[in-house]
Amino acid sequence: MAAAQPEAYSRKNWETVARSLRGDQISSHPVLATLYAEHRYMATLIKLLEGQLELLEQGEAVDSQVLYESLHYLTHYPDAFHHPREDLVYQRAGELDGKLADSVDTLQREHDYLAEVGTKALQAVASWQEAEIDAADVNAPIQEYIESMYRHMNAEEKLVFPEIERVLGPDDWRELEQEDLLTPSSDPVFGPKVSREYRNLARKARRALRRGAEDAALVEWIGLEALLEGVEVLSIAGDNGRAAAHDHFVAAREEARDLIRDATEEGSILTLPLLPLRCTLVGGGHYVGFLRELGSIAKEVGSDLSELRKGARERVQLALD
Repeated sequence: MAAAQPEAYSRKNWETVARSLRGDQISSHPVLATLYAEHRYMATLIKLLEGQLELLEQGEAVDSQVLYESLHYLTHYPDAFHHPREDLVYQRAGELDGKLADSVDTLQREHDYLAEVGTKALQAVASWQEAEIDAADVNAPIQEYIESMYRHMNAEEKLVFPEIERVLGPDDWRELEQEDLLTPSSDPVFGPKVSREYRNLARKARRALRRGAEDAALVEWIGLEALLEGVEVLSIAGDNGRAAAHDHFVAAREEARDLIRDATEEGSILTLPLLPLRCTLVGGGHYVGFLRELGSIAKEVGSDLSELRKGARERVQLALD
């Protein structure tokens, strides 16, 4: 790979590249546009990770949940979806342009390396949470992972993605889109429906996205902090509720279409009169399922708000002591 530009492999230079890429300059193709967007998501979580790491190094209070969840997301979702999609696109580009073969091979091997160092960093955080190792022993593996991620994403966006845009034509993309790996998947933190295990991380990430990538710190006002996080809880719950309603509506519509098609094909005098009742039962079943899911979401909201209130009280007490 283009070893002539080692100075590009740094956080500062990667951010420069990222800022220079406006939305209309990234890619006209949905797959590449998604890969660019997922890099932004990962960079947002890396910044959260860096913020917690700085607190850890200074001996200050750390949000261990954010520290662990950031690494957990980075070592699970990208390795399961983002990197395999990249590998598939890289392989096709390398087959079409021999000049890309070495770069593609290097990036694919780096995906394996990132999974390895990420797992070590996550294990270090878990061991630190269990008081099996000191905070000082957590720093090195996380720093190695962060530096590797920035170096890797910089190489992809500056050296390889533009070449892929040049090499792959409409027919290549159409053929690639038949692969299951390129089927869209919902991001558990930044997607329309936030996974329960990442709710806390999603709140922090959304706030980080809103205040911009360049903000290094914010003055924390205890009351405002609790209010803003409460709003995020309700916002995420609303997103999850809308996503659940959409999923049930689509499923009910598809099942009703299947019933109508089957009844029409059978043409039975016994089947057709029962069709409205069967469609009603299908819709009712999904409505009940939606209500149950909505109840679960409401229960989770109550739990989250209770935790936020408790955390706010504890911070107030610490401030007064």
